Amino acid sequence: MKIIFMGSPEFAIPALKELALSKHNVIAVFTSKPKKRDRYLNIQRSPIHKLASALSIPVYTPDSLKTNDVQNLIATLDADVIVVAAYGLIIPKAILKMKKYGCINIHPSMLPKYRGAAPIQRTIINGEKETAVCIIQMDQGVDTGDIILCQKFHLAKKICFSELHDQCAKVGAKLLVKAINYIHTLPRIPQSQDRASYAHKLSKSESKINWYESAYTIDCKIRGMNPWPGTFFTYNNCNIKVLKAKIVNNSHNLQPGTVKIVNNNKLLVACQEHFLELLSLQLPGRKELSSSQFLCGYHILPDTVLQ
Repeated sequence: MKIIFMGSPEFAIPALKELALSKHNVIAVFTSKPKKRDRYLNIQRSPIHKLASALSIPVYTPDSLKTNDVQNLIATLDADVIVVAAYGLIIPKAILKMKKYGCINIHPSMLPKYRGAAPIQRTIINGEKETAVCIIQMDQGVDTGDIILCQKFHLAKKICFSELHDQCAKVGAKLLVKAINYIHTLPRIPQSQDRASYAHKLSKSESKINWYESAYTIDCKIRGMNPWPGTFFTYNNCNIKVLKAKIVNNSHNLQPGTVKIVNNNKLLVACQEHFLELLSLQLPGRKELSSSQFLCGYHILPDTVLQ
């Protein structure tokens, strides 16, 4: 099977690697344009661009797939299917139907739940116990296409975004090769619109911790929103990020946000239900600190009520 691969970030790396190791032939890669990424204006290629170059696969970096020139280029490439993995550009209708088996996409959620831009983060934030990776036949909707293959799995306790991201990428890569191996015989299963939900892109407006939520809810947000946009509380007009936390299942009748310090090195905060022990924190522009390091250098008085 001859394949055009479209992808850009780290999530797409395992998929391209698995295809390169398979019996199939990736004849071209489309990825995001190189960008100036540091103060010295050095040009940085996308992770997929670097890998494709190392594999000696021709690379194309158009600004859009909507122009006639780009669509004519893709039409001339002798491929059977187009694979899309976190590419970043809209795939026009003309390209969706251009090749024999159209365009197929890796989506890291249990579709039709969590269509959209942030399925991995929303899965963790909402406290889901299981998720899936789906290979879908792309249509003009946002992750609305028929499902070709789906692999479900349970979430590990305390899993964070980076861990689930990597797990989904690896599962998706293996599933993708299987889907292509049997693409001519696998049935396409329409998604149930009744159970559909949308995973909106994360926003900084969601970052501030609300201590009137349960410790469980806040912990899910911390794990799902790290590294971006992160979660924080405000103390002395300073926004302090919480990078890691642990639920302490002790009941209380304290005002949510009340600080309790245990043995001079443990920082607990009362939530609507139970306590949250803050394990790792970060001041603006500073490195990550353990709770004991934080308490040594930044004094928060017991019984303070955090905002």
